[in-house]
Amino acid sequence: MKSVQSHPSAALLGVANKPPLTWELPQPRRPIALKVAILLDGKGGTLRDTVVVVSGDKIERIGGPVPQEAQVYDLGGLTVAPGLIDTHVHVTYHFSHDRFIDNRLVGQDEPMPDSVLFGVENGVRILEAGFTTVQSLGPGTQWDLPLREAWARNLVPGPRLLTSLQWFRYDQPGQTVQPEPELRAMVRDLKARGADAIKIFASTSVREGSRPTLTQAQLDVICGECNSQGLRSVVHAYTSAVKMAVQAGCTAIEHGTGGMTEEALALMAANGTFFDPTVGVVTENYVANKDKYLGVGNYTAEAFAMMEKLIANPKPPEEFIRSLKVPGLKIVYGSDATAGAHGHNAEGLLYRIKFGGQDAMQALVSATSLAAESLNLGNEIGTIAPGMTADIVAMRGDYLADATALRQMAFVMKGGRVFKYQP
Repeated sequence: MKSVQSHPSAALLGVANKPPLTWELPQPRRPIALKVAILLDGKGGTLRDTVVVVSGDKIERIGGPVPQEAQVYDLGGLTVAPGLIDTHVHVTYHFSHDRFIDNRLVGQDEPMPDSVLFGVENGVRILEAGFTTVQSLGPGTQWDLPLREAWARNLVPGPRLLTSLQWFRYDQPGQTVQPEPELRAMVRDLKARGADAIKIFASTSVREGSRPTLTQAQLDVICGECNSQGLRSVVHAYTSAVKMAVQAGCTAIEHGTGGMTEEALALMAANGTFFDPTVGVVTENYVANKDKYLGVGNYTAEAFAMMEKLIANPKPPEEFIRSLKVPGLKIVYGSDATAGAHGHNAEGLLYRIKFGGQDAMQALVSATSLAAESLNLGNEIGTIAPGMTADIVAMRGDYLADATALRQMAFVMKGGRVFKYQP
C-alpha cells in the first residue's frame, strides 16, 4: 500500500515550485521503523547505525531488530534529530498588497479568515523546514487558536503551536498601565481564553531606543500572577528591563542583547531563566524585504540604517557571545520569524554557529530538548528516546561536520505522522 502521497493543497499554499510536501493519509496502524546512520538525540548524545521504532505517536524503542510488520524508512546518509523547536515566531504575519500586515502596527483589523489562511501557508513552510513546534508571541496572535486546533488535529500540515494570543504593552501614545487588579485580571482572562504563555513588552523596540516601559512593581504583579496561575511569562526586554524581569520571576527573556550587563546574564543563570537572544534571522529578513517594511510602524529610514549597519558587520552582539560562556545559562532558540522569514527559521542557528562561535551540538540542543524545557514540554518533545512523542527530522549530510545540513530537510515526522519524505 502506498502510504506517502503528495499533499493536495501544496500548489494552493504557494509551494508548487518546490518538491511537494508529503504526509500520510490515513495514519498507518502498523509501527514505523526508521533505519538510522547518525542519530543526535537532542541532549548532546550521538548514536550510529541503529533503528528507531515508532508506534502511534510515540517512540517505542531505539535499537533492536526491525519489526516484521513495520513500515520502513531508510534514513541512511542523513542526520536524524528531534523535530526542531522555534520558541519565538509570529506565525500569521505575511505580506499582502506589497505591505506588511500586522493589526497593531498598521492600525487595522485583518479579517480572521485572511489571517488564518496566511498562517496555514506559513505553517507548511515551517514544518517543511523541520520545525515541528513553534511558539507564537503577540501582537496579532488573536487568531492563533484555530490554527493551533487545526495543526493539533492534522487537518492541515503545520507545526505544534503554542500561543500568547496577545501581549502586555504600554508604550503606545495615550496608553497608561492598568492598576494592579486589572493586570491580574488580564492574566486570568488570557488563561481562560486558552493562552499557553503571557507575552510582556517590558522595553520599547531596539528601533525605538530599548527603554523600559514597566516598573519593577508592575513586572512583579504580572509575572507573579502568571506564576500563581501556572502560566509561563515571556518578556521582551533590553537594558535594565532584563534584570527587572528576572527579579520578577519571569520564565524567559526575549532579545535582551542591547545593553544587557554581565550581572543580568549571571542572574538569569542563577534563577533558571531561559534566554532567547533571537539573533540572525530577524534583521536579515527585514533588510531583505526593506521595500515591504519601510514606512510601516517603527520601520523607519533611521531604523533601516541601523539594521543595514549590523548586516554589514555580521558579528553577533557581544551579549550573545558572552552568554555562551556563562555556566548554567539556559540559552534556547527563537528566530522571531515574521513576514518573509517563515520556512527560513533555521538560519538563526546557522548564524549563531558561523558568526557567534556556538558549538553545533549546543545549538541543536538549544532548539530541541532545552527549547522543549522552556515550553514546559521537556517530558514530551525535544528528545529522541523511548516514550517521547515521535517528532523526528532527518537532514542531508553530517550536521556536526557541516551545519548547513539544516537547510536540507529530507524527512519530517510530527507526532508519529510522516509529513515529508524526500530521500
